[in-house]
Amino acid sequence: MNTPGGYTATIESEISTLARRDTRIEGASYLEQLSSLARWTSDGVFEQHIVGTRNFPNAIPISRIAFLRIGWVAPSLSGERLQVINRTGLKETDFDQTLIGPYAPEIMVHPLASDRDQYYRYRGGETLNRMFDGVSRRVIVIEVSPVTTLKQEETLFEGEMQLDPESHSLVRLFGRMIVIGRSGRGGGLFHFDLTPSVTMVDLVNQRLADGRWVPLAQRFEIQAPSTRVLGQGSSRRVVSRFHNVAPIQRAAGMLAISASTSGYSITSAPADSLRSYRGWVRPAGRATESVSDKDFIRFRSDKLRPTGPPMVTIAGFHRGDFIRFNRVEGLFTGLSLIARMRDKAPGIYLRGTGGYAWSEKTGRGAAGIGWDMRRWSLEAAAARTLDVTNEFRNQFDNPALAALIGKDPWDYVDHRSAGIVGTRAIRDVSGSVVHFEAHRVSDRSVERHLTSSLFGGKFRDNRNLTEGSYWRTRAVLDWNPDISPLFAQDGVGFKAEVENGTGDLDYTRLEGRIVVRKSFNRVFFIAKLHGAALLSDNPPPQQLFEMGGPVGLPGYEYKEFAGNRAALFRVRLTYPLTFLDSPLRIGSAVFPSIAPAISIGYQAGFAKASSQAAKDAVRALGDFQNKDGTVALDPDTQLPRAASVPSSRPVGSLDIRIGFFGDALAIGFARAIQHGRKTQLILAFGRQF
Repeated sequence: MNTPGGYTATIESEISTLARRDTRIEGASYLEQLSSLARWTSDGVFEQHIVGTRNFPNAIPISRIAFLRIGWVAPSLSGERLQVINRTGLKETDFDQTLIGPYAPEIMVHPLASDRDQYYRYRGGETLNRMFDGVSRRVIVIEVSPVTTLKQEETLFEGEMQLDPESHSLVRLFGRMIVIGRSGRGGGLFHFDLTPSVTMVDLVNQRLADGRWVPLAQRFEIQAPSTRVLGQGSSRRVVSRFHNVAPIQRAAGMLAISASTSGYSITSAPADSLRSYRGWVRPAGRATESVSDKDFIRFRSDKLRPTGPPMVTIAGFHRGDFIRFNRVEGLFTGLSLIARMRDKAPGIYLRGTGGYAWSEKTGRGAAGIGWDMRRWSLEAAAARTLDVTNEFRNQFDNPALAALIGKDPWDYVDHRSAGIVGTRAIRDVSGSVVHFEAHRVSDRSVERHLTSSLFGGKFRDNRNLTEGSYWRTRAVLDWNPDISPLFAQDGVGFKAEVENGTGDLDYTRLEGRIVVRKSFNRVFFIAKLHGAALLSDNPPPQQLFEMGGPVGLPGYEYKEFAGNRAALFRVRLTYPLTFLDSPLRIGSAVFPSIAPAISIGYQAGFAKASSQAAKDAVRALGDFQNKDGTVALDPDTQLPRAASVPSSRPVGSLDIRIGFFGDALAIGFARAIQHGRKTQLILAFGRQF
């Protein structure tokens, strides 16, 4: 285990906070890159000088995972103990600070330590091929299991240890770091136990020309998949790559064993030098998107694995399956169960959900059977749901609890359906899919049962619709849905959708959406073009395209415009400010940065009624309501004003906002580009785009 000398290297790290949506889509909502010059010596000293930084904040999720300590660099995979330096968010750390306390490295018992039998059990030892970076390596594979009956607290490894067949040197540790025998920590008002019980790791060595093994690539990941909503969750990921590694010749010596004899120091270049650094080896986001949280699926808890005996869990596909609040239902509470057959019938599941709307006094629910395997998923189901009729929606928006803090900017339809749904994944990383469905559907109107929000604001009536039963078929191509306002991922995304209704409601609806996101040095922009057409001799009002206010056009009234031909263009330029952009530390706790940013948005679009039938459908949506809930009258005719009207020409608006936590919360002003319009105050939750 003696490793003489040391090394110098350039380490490029990518730190990301990720969100998973709709099972298939994983993307970084916060992305930070660091480049540093590192020097490690075999007496256990590690020095790191940060020379470049850049970050790309989006809507940062405020969850427990954002506060947990996560590994950054393991300077060496040799020695009796592995020293894991955590990402603290600090730009400067003195050596003495790291010997004990919150900045001290995590110490993990090495699976090849001389006292390893106290901590580990082993099996395997076959010589197999393993892939890394697209290259197949011949390695000895040993499964390592920790001893779980320790009385003292230790950080141990569980997973696959790969050894070089010739030298028996460590090539890779792939699995998880797990804390065994944890005792209570803390000791003060601002001292919290923020060390996760499990951290996924992938630590890879490379062999230098002189035969020594030093780090090549390292990945630390904390995962928090939702236990109640399938396919959703969050994670934090740190991926580092060691470049330009050069050996340091020193006398041989045993590596340090504990944090009391081993430390590190971090220094940083001046702020202007950090931001002007241009020596990046990989584009921002490349390291994050080159891997997936599914890589570690076999190390998750049993209830989250696809294999094992059949299991019934309390889980649903939407947060609203358990609780939601809106002006139609009032408070809805429900329960959702999923039975997964796992090894008995791989991929097969049964689901059932049901609940009660307490103000509406109505029950709703769904039941189905599905098959989910690799790239395919199929489901047959019947349901009674409360769906929204809004078009031009923000990606990944969620109306479940919007009425708690706002004016409930949605309109609803009681939707009864039975049919089949199929999805075929095209690209695993980006979530690109082809989706199809066929249903027998019945639309029923619903009424408002709450008149005001919890904060006293008046709720508007639900908009009118045409009731009826019909067959509905739908096909969707969704390409790169991770290119969105939610994720800090540059690129181009595209969605095309065709929907056809036959029966009491006869229509064909065509929609297309293009999203472009591009980051520059300190500025990024995102643009979206959304076009749609409704083909029908008698258009159902609930299938029209509406825009205005929070629905795509800030500065105008709620859904002020509607029609059966529509297009909406939106672009937003965001400049993250350079202060308060680092994580906040209080005691031993690290909190997400406030990340303030100024953004300017421009929106333009039209909603046209191409026939008299379309105009009649627009008028059938209802009457315009004042803020106090009364019906507004036309000043000339004294007749009720229409809730929406077709736009006689393209309309536009401008807004300026200051956002916090990457626009998770934003406040600003919007102004319609039209004579006589007033400036409006806007308060946005989540990146509305």
